[in-house]
Amino acid sequence: MTRREELRADYIAGWYEKDLAKLMRSTRADYQFLDPAEAAPVRRGDIEAYMKSWDARAQGQNDWILEHETRQDKDGILTDSHWWQVIGTPLRGAAVVMTSDEGVFFERIAYFAP
Repeated sequence: MTRREELRADYIAGWYEKDLAKLMRSTRADYQFLDPAEAAPVRRGDIEAYMKSWDARAQGQNDWILEHETRQDKDGILTDSHWWQVIGTPLRGAAVVMTSDEGVFFERIAYFAP
């Protein structure tokens, strides 16, 4: 497993486990998360506040399904896209995550109506 793949796996585990320390270790200083439900991009220092906002939106549910994943590792950047769903909620959509050997630096999600 490459360093990029390890960091990407830790990042996803951090969201599954609601583990702020794991998320911080797996992201770069210039990390940016774009969620259309948020007024501004979520930066690395905003992850903890975003987790609380997300938890409210997900009604405390944290059981996920990630499927239809597509992965490309090119020029030192691992790019993943996938369909996601929070089980027991209407929350579902698509995401793209970009990771270098220094950590995840970009994620963008989109929502789809059920």
